Amino acid sequence: MRSWLTGFILLLAPALAQATWIVQTLIPETIALRTPTTQIAFDLQDYPPKAFPATYPARNLEGGVLPVQVFSNATGVWSLLLQIPDLKDQNGVLVLPARQVLYRVNGGLWLRADGTPQIIYTQAGPTGDWLEIRLEFALELTGNERAGSYVVQALVTALRQP
Repeated sequence: MRSWLTGFILLLAPALAQATWIVQTLIPETIALRTPTTQIAFDLQDYPPKAFPATYPARNLEGGVLPVQVFSNATGVWSLLLQIPDLKDQNGVLVLPARQVLYRVNGGLWLRADGTPQIIYTQAGPTGDWLEIRLEFALELTGNERAGSYVVQALVTALRQP
């Protein structure tokens, strides 16, 4: 009987063996942007207008809105900046000043671009998920613009403040 009990205990011994590991991971501090790949176009169907200045909203965006999604897992303050430069021709002559491009954020007040990076949104702490910021654009024409096809670039930057 004793030998049977000893054999049974020896059979159980491997089942009681264990190993442990330390599992480590490092989630990097991140601030990231997602935007659709699209061009901002203004429909000048009713040009010339009855009176100047005249404002034309962007038409090719879904619902007139450009969704910018931002993700941050960082503590502290971060901001979104929008820069719309003056439009110049190949010779460097001003064709369309940045101030003629209007924008608004999340349905707020219409603001004028000024050619420099402008803070359009600020938040403290992580977003938790992708946070959508909705940008709308409009073009104001004064009647002094030369005929031609214009391409205006808008640059959005996410920046974590130190």
